[in-house]
Amino acid sequence: MSRRFDVAIIGSGISGTLLAVVLARHGVRVAIVEKGTHPRFAVGESTVPETTFLLEVLARRYDVPELSHLRNHQAIRRHVTSACGIKRGFSFVYHREGEPQRPAESTQFPTWGPPFGPDVHLFRQDTDAYLLAVAVRYGASAFQGREIKAVEFGEDGVRLALERGEELLADFVVDAAGHASPLARQLGLRQTPCPLQTRTRTLFTHMVNVPAYDSIGPSARERGLAYPFAEGTLHHLFPGGWFWVIPFDNHSSSTNPLCSVGLSLDVDRYPRPEGVSAEDEFWQFVRKFPSVQQHLGGARAAREWVATGRAQYSAERVVGERFFLMPHSLGFVDALFSSGLSLTASAVNGLGWRLIQAVRERDYRVERFAPLEAIMKKGLLHHDRMVATSYTAMSDFTLWNAWHRVWMLGSTFGATGHVEILSRYENDGDPAHFDRFDQAPHRGTQSTDVPEFMALFRSASAEVDAFREGTRTANEASRNIFTLLKDSGLCPPHWRLTDPERRCPTTFTLLPLARLAAWGYFGGPASVRKNFDLRGRVLPLFAMLARDVRTEAGRSAGLVARLVKDALTS
Repeated sequence: MSRRFDVAIIGSGISGTLLAVVLARHGVRVAIVEKGTHPRFAVGESTVPETTFLLEVLARRYDVPELSHLRNHQAIRRHVTSACGIKRGFSFVYHREGEPQRPAESTQFPTWGPPFGPDVHLFRQDTDAYLLAVAVRYGASAFQGREIKAVEFGEDGVRLALERGEELLADFVVDAAGHASPLARQLGLRQTPCPLQTRTRTLFTHMVNVPAYDSIGPSARERGLAYPFAEGTLHHLFPGGWFWVIPFDNHSSSTNPLCSVGLSLDVDRYPRPEGVSAEDEFWQFVRKFPSVQQHLGGARAAREWVATGRAQYSAERVVGERFFLMPHSLGFVDALFSSGLSLTASAVNGLGWRLIQAVRERDYRVERFAPLEAIMKKGLLHHDRMVATSYTAMSDFTLWNAWHRVWMLGSTFGATGHVEILSRYENDGDPAHFDRFDQAPHRGTQSTDVPEFMALFRSASAEVDAFREGTRTANEASRNIFTLLKDSGLCPPHWRLTDPERRCPTTFTLLPLARLAAWGYFGGPASVRKNFDLRGRVLPLFAMLARDVRTEAGRSAGLVARLVKDALTS
């Protein structure tokens, strides 16, 4: 059997299916080739505001309303599945070996409220299968259970040789297979040794019987935090590592008893012991920390444990003659800060229109896609630097409390930039606003094109480096970072971000967002005033909220009406 396509996508995870949906919606003949079958287990479940907003951008820019169904918890619950959890914030709880957790050593950074949030804990087997079905409905062809034996490049296209003697022909191939990337392997693109600074490994599974951490000792609100720990992604930090706890059953409408649980460890500090199973090693670490033992001690794994070697990998290139590597095929850093999905959505946003034009013009020159390589590599390296520095900062809560506020600011200005473009589009419906995603400061994620932020990032990370090298104490480095935060001009005054005792700076509900927008225009530094200007475009955001309220009310009324009808009539 031989079939011809415009684009072949290797891998049917969230990366490959997001791109397939966008392309198929615009008439591109797409083949999705997957060696496994859906539904299937996957981690990478926690979204962040940048992911949320980029999914809405993809829905509007490419006229795919089904992608808007993934943008927040209520939309997923309404349209896709009730098996996902809600994420109202990132909570970080610091632990010392052999001691109960100290309540004051906890921090939280909330996600955005409606109409954009709250964020989601994606139950990936449901959401990935949903995206695959949407892609097929728009015309993509799915080839599941097909392992690729070889990829051959020629002047007129690409040949994918599959098992069972099948082959597919395409003009262009996109590798979205992640670490197992066939193109990275076949073309020798993997960098050995991996040059990324982060050096970690992970153990993970899905569990049941994981209680809310708020039921163990003081609750989040008693600790001065905005939201319950259980209603977000919880990070149990300790020197050289952290546990993640990502519940799917943390909302009254949730129907999924599972909880994603994992452990990430510095490989140099904690090399993998020989002869110890992943499960046994996990519980050894749990028992080191009394409050973690209280939290997870009664839980039970619902599937096999997975243990990795060093989790980091990278590739030399993203783009070549008739091929492109998606972010997780390019490289991977660590699950900390949940940046993987935002990097993926950003790449789809930039690649989608380029590929659509390439197919229409039959022009697949490398120069068309080359700008994305620089953006993606910059994002990967920035995330690597952020995470590697964070593992050093985990050595001491005082230092962590200062350093992770830099991440808060990067996340805020990255997300606000997306909101600004969306609000412009909502205001007048002009799709040209989306072109700004290819211009600074809106390229990529995590504010890497905001000069004031990157200056702060470099100076603050140098303070953490000085602590690692022994030329600063944790207290000295922490004080210096708080001074840098104050001098940067990037900290909204009402957040009190420069106050070490303020461990949850704000919420992103409507009134605090209005204060943030006012500060950004009247009090922020030059690049903030110029490029993150919501002035005059707030009303469309309220209109979005009103639409969501009407939809939820109509849905609830419809359910009641159907129940009454079924009870009274045939």
